[in-house]
Amino acid sequence: METGNSEKNGTERRLYDRILKYTGVFSSVQGVAMVVSAVLAKVKSYLIGPAGFGITENVNRTTEIIKNATNLGIQTVAVPGISLSADLSDDSRLSERILVTRSWALLTAMAGMIICVALAPVLGRWAFNDTDYVFDFTLMSLSVAASSVTGGEIAILRGTGQMRNVALSQLFANLVSLCISFPLYWFFRLGGIIPALVLSAVGTMTVTCLYSFRLHPYKARPFSRAVLGKGLDMMGFGLLLTLTAFLGAWAWSIIAKFLTVQGGEELTGTYSAGYMLVTYLTTLLLSVSDSEYYPRLSAVGSDMAQAHKLMNSQSLAMCMLAAPLVIIFIICAPMLVLVILEYEKFQASIAFAQMAAIGLMFKAVYQPIAYLVLARSDSRIYLIQESLCYLLLVVSVVCGYKLAGTVGLGLSFAVWELSYLLIVLIIGRIRYGFVMSGQLVRNFLVHAVLVALTAVCVLPGSRQGFMVSIALCIISVAFSVHFFCVHTSFLPSFFSKVFGK
Repeated sequence: METGNSEKNGTERRLYDRILKYTGVFSSVQGVAMVVSAVLAKVKSYLIGPAGFGITENVNRTTEIIKNATNLGIQTVAVPGISLSADLSDDSRLSERILVTRSWALLTAMAGMIICVALAPVLGRWAFNDTDYVFDFTLMSLSVAASSVTGGEIAILRGTGQMRNVALSQLFANLVSLCISFPLYWFFRLGGIIPALVLSAVGTMTVTCLYSFRLHPYKARPFSRAVLGKGLDMMGFGLLLTLTAFLGAWAWSIIAKFLTVQGGEELTGTYSAGYMLVTYLTTLLLSVSDSEYYPRLSAVGSDMAQAHKLMNSQSLAMCMLAAPLVIIFIICAPMLVLVILEYEKFQASIAFAQMAAIGLMFKAVYQPIAYLVLARSDSRIYLIQESLCYLLLVVSVVCGYKLAGTVGLGLSFAVWELSYLLIVLIIGRIRYGFVMSGQLVRNFLVHAVLVALTAVCVLPGSRQGFMVSIALCIISVAFSVHFFCVHTSFLPSFFSKVFGK
């Protein structure tokens, strides 16, 4: 019996060690990438201000409709097939899956570009109620095409386990975007927004392709029925993924348009800047789930017992990592706005970002669970789940802003993430028999209370509230550090080396 428990504890330690290791690897690279993004955000805030952020948000959200309607979700649906071929060490099958992925990616890139050009007048009127943006959305067709190609290459890197190359490609893509965008914003101000977006997308595609082509030389046959036919198994789910992504892009576009109507481009820019700060935190923490955990879950998706164990462990680890970071973010949000943005112009973004960050606690828990639907290509359930969530997103944002302005807008995202968590848990229970472990529930509730109390303390902006929030932060950090010291070999070893014990 003791041997069995010892083996179980050893397996658990290895699992948490792996999570901690890859989170550290991706977070360190993402941290550097965030510094680059922060520099670019500072440049944008100084040169184009909230109005420029608002225009960028409207253009991006509207263009996302075309991207998500045409890329067939290749970045996601191609991963399980490639990952399985790589795990089986079947080189011929792997080469075939890569060829199929690239052929579909190139075909969707061409289709997306053509559709974006054809609908440019409609997109301009939808986003800005103006026909002056037709040429801008015509140029954005290049961004649509580039994103499809980039998605295919990222799927190949993720599926073949090239996590380091995925992280490095994202880092250098951000550097390229900074080098491209800075002179355009400097010389052309608002007029440089569209060229910067287009050239940054092309630059990102180029960097990603350089990493992928080096490992797998490029071959594509976008007009070969035989090649495309071999991808119909993944494209069936891809069509459903496209539909849900289209609904998501439409929902975000409606939100951007709603905010523009309510408060003009200044309000949209305030929301965009605040959401950008929250996105930094999300990317820093959860990029490992997208790049490392999803392929691993795909490989065991048919074994429900193993999948449930993996989901609970990943959710628990992400919860313990997320909570201290969320609390630190809430406390430091004013400083982040001061450093990354222009404080006087974007002061309203602070409360929004602080309240919206609460939602990351819920996201950290549900994301590993929600990935099971993708890993099993359960298209009908995925469509129901995502449709409900995007409907709740729009309702939450509209009600939140109407009831409490910018603070309510931030809280609406936290409420939406909580709703998403509940939906994922209900579907996971009914469809797959998944139940959150007792340890996950207990630790999540403790950290959720700490995060909520921190948000309440910092909102008035008093010195007493700040001191209490610091105390709550210390408790959260200590709780998480103790957890990883007990459940990993890596952290105790690290502390022993640092303190010489």
